[in-house]
Amino acid sequence: MHLPDKGADVRFQLTFLCAVAALVAAPAHAAWYQAASKHFVIYADDNPKRLSAFADRLERFDAAVRLLDHMPDPDVGLGNRLTVFVLPRAADVRALVGDKTGFLDGFYTGRVSGPLAYIGQDVGTYGGISNETIFFHEYTHHLMMQDVDEAPYPEWFVEGFAEFFSTPKFDKDGSVWFGVPAQHRAGGLFFGPKEPVAALFAGMQPNMPPDKREVFYGRSWLLTHYLFMGKKRDGQLEKYIQLLGAGVPSLDAAHQAFGDFNQLDKELNSYLTGAMYEFKIPGSKIHIGPIEVTPLTPGAAQVIIARAKIKYRDNQPAEALAAQVRQAETRYRGDDMVERTLAEAELDAGHPQAAESAAERALEANPKSTEAMVLKGRALTAEASADKDSTRAQSLFDEARHTFIAANKLDTEDPEPLYEFYRTYIEEGQRPTDNALAALHYASDLAPQDFGVRMNSAIAYLNEGKFNDARSALTVVAYSPHAQSAGDVAKRMIADLDAGKGRATLQELKTAPTAEPGSH
Repeated sequence: MHLPDKGADVRFQLTFLCAVAALVAAPAHAAWYQAASKHFVIYADDNPKRLSAFADRLERFDAAVRLLDHMPDPDVGLGNRLTVFVLPRAADVRALVGDKTGFLDGFYTGRVSGPLAYIGQDVGTYGGISNETIFFHEYTHHLMMQDVDEAPYPEWFVEGFAEFFSTPKFDKDGSVWFGVPAQHRAGGLFFGPKEPVAALFAGMQPNMPPDKREVFYGRSWLLTHYLFMGKKRDGQLEKYIQLLGAGVPSLDAAHQAFGDFNQLDKELNSYLTGAMYEFKIPGSKIHIGPIEVTPLTPGAAQVIIARAKIKYRDNQPAEALAAQVRQAETRYRGDDMVERTLAEAELDAGHPQAAESAAERALEANPKSTEAMVLKGRALTAEASADKDSTRAQSLFDEARHTFIAANKLDTEDPEPLYEFYRTYIEEGQRPTDNALAALHYASDLAPQDFGVRMNSAIAYLNEGKFNDARSALTVVAYSPHAQSAGDVAKRMIADLDAGKGRATLQELKTAPTAEPGSH
């Protein structure tokens, strides 16, 4: 992780109240459009000019973060771009995940089938936080996981890093500013419980009350901002991360790197009420590709909300969604997106033959659709798994593999065909070939944010006796604040590897469930 250069900055005073512009203002009347760019595919019921401007900001943000943090910008497969669904209301986002707190306005989830982000169009500035702030926080997580290495980033830094980049400011000349104070955290910082830095180093505790959770995020941002942009503690964050990587417990590593916690708390409290640095990436250094905004077809507009739910998949009424898309398909038969959406809905509902038929119709409409090929391959795999005739099942597995290979040839940087190719051997109960294992590992590299695939890759490396590769694969899971039980398992596996117990590491998998593919 490279810290920002403090040479080009201005000072700014943190204040409590702030008006933040909404991401996409709720239109009086509009229609569904798709904005497609190098890193994003965005669906919104909005004015095309406003949607194009939003996509431009997202791409500029992506480029600026990569420049500031020296992140590479490799080719992104069309199927591995971040898909953003701008749902009509934040309540729709909460309903999607079953959230009853009333506080969830947007979220990100990493999937080998393509990362997803959901935001509500009506979030506005409730509580001083906009849907843009939510998006940029979550997308920073996405970038941080793509820039994966063996460094064990702790929970407070993962969240503080995302908060640091969640408040970009865009100039008309294309410049982007970072380090703008996270004013949406001001309430917790000024009026919340007084949590010392030791609480950050101890990590976010289970069942943490909302007020303490708010302070944890705020203090994590403050500490990250201070270590990035302050003048007194150069090199201490790197030392802390290095100590963690060497296996030193977080509190001990923090003591060694930062010294007296009381002094650090005093410095942070003073920094909170003083002047702060912002950092500017000039527009002349930011280069983005074309952005294409196109209206959805009437059929696609009819199924786009159902598609958003189907893509999320978890806890969705599969049969009811399939029935809804089937009804739309009778009117818009042969529409590419309608047929792809129907194929995925039928798969979720347990109807692989119907899914195969829908995927075939999608391929008739667009023979070069990798998504349609993947859906056809998944349907064939499901049919093969259920077929009791071994000869017919073998033929279906072979056809599925040929389909995934064809999809991979169309888009070599899309991780889903690679992963699904590997999965055919698991479904068949066969040992994966060397080619299938290579496909799994490359899929994991392309989609490190999918913890299930990442864990599968680590397990395969362990079985191959490649312990260093296994440790690297486990790190992003072990130190993600979103990995939950899989993170705990990954940490224990890393500890076993560091203790030289590589062969025994797999025993940790018996103690707790690991992440399913697509979980985040």
